[in-house]
Amino acid sequence: MNRLLLPALCGAMLLATPAFAACETDNLPDEMRRAFISGAQEALNEHGFNAGTVDGKMGSRTRTAIRSYQRAAKLPVDGCATQGLLDHLNFSQPKIYGPNKPR
Repeated sequence: MNRLLLPALCGAMLLATPAFAACETDNLPDEMRRAFISGAQEALNEHGFNAGTVDGKMGSRTRTAIRSYQRAAKLPVDGCATQGLLDHLNFSQPKIYGPNKPR
């Protein structure tokens, strides 16, 4: 009976987990979260990843730009505007540029 319980329990846990990972910045005060998002939007736009208007709001365009940058930089893809993402955007060498980078 125990052999059947463990797979069933594991399956139930997988079904109960969300389809997306929560971002570490989700629990920050609003002002700090907006600052992270604005910083990411500005840097992503400068690097040619179209994050849209720099407004501090995590919209679909911003999340898509973050994911595109993370893929191009070979980072874990989670779509989150974090300190690690900002550091990578601002300090990594060589710079990673997207298809919309003005030449």
